[in-house]
Amino acid sequence: MASAQVKAPTILEKIYAQRQQDVTVAQATPGTSFADLDTYLAMGLAPALIPLIPRLKRNPSTLSSIPGVSLMAEIKRASPSKGDIALTANAPRQARAYAQAGASVISVLTEPNWFKGSLLDLRLARQAVDDLGPDRPALLRKEFIFSEYQIAEARLWGADTVLLIVAMLAPELLERLYAYSVSLGMEPLVEVNNADEMQRTLTLGAKVIGVNNRNLHDFNVDMGTTSRLVDMVKGREVVFCALSGISGPEDVSVYKEQGVHAVLVGEALMRAENTSELIRQLLDWPTDA
Repeated sequence: MASAQVKAPTILEKIYAQRQQDVTVAQATPGTSFADLDTYLAMGLAPALIPLIPRLKRNPSTLSSIPGVSLMAEIKRASPSKGDIALTANAPRQARAYAQAGASVISVLTEPNWFKGSLLDLRLARQAVDDLGPDRPALLRKEFIFSEYQIAEARLWGADTVLLIVAMLAPELLERLYAYSVSLGMEPLVEVNNADEMQRTLTLGAKVIGVNNRNLHDFNVDMGTTSRLVDMVKGREVVFCALSGISGPEDVSVYKEQGVHAVLVGEALMRAENTSELIRQLLDWPTDA
């Protein structure tokens, strides 16, 4: 009898499996065990935090007569779907450019294999904006997080928040990681891709929710994903964000009309010859802001 066909792992499953191996190695390394990280946190060695929600609600247009959408600007050198994007990108220089252009959040990819990022990128991006004080952008560790260990890493390396991807986390694990992140002072960005995941996230009580227009199992992009889910957060105290695929002002305009509070833009900004000019075009913030 022929054996049953084995289903090939999705891209998300491949990344998850590799990151599990990476974290196992890190935890087994003297000086970076979970016990070590706990000690560093207890000693107060993590950089000071700024709260995510107030920072997300503030952008160069906030005090104008026509407040606009906030920007989460991403540092991303490569991706599984696009391949190499900007391999020579300098993380702290990019972070500084984003901050000067008005970004509320700087998202830093720290996954090394598919996205060519690192925790050093996170630390240096944070250092590049630290002199801006409480008005600096919040730093997001963009990563495939499945353990408290990765959240502790993020806190120690300068993140103000972390990404929790509902598609890769069982309900109990999502709840545990959310609670641990909040216990460290970091309100997470919780990512969803469909109505079922959105309902789980609302039940969780997440305050910052991002809809990924990209399905992480096949990496196909559907810009209507955010639009279909926006009604589920109407009337709730939720900062609602659109993630992935945003490349032009028309994308932002549609989401603004629908009540989206912030957009995450990565590839378009990484490819831009003039980052600040593209940000001005995308966000259409009033010139008198």
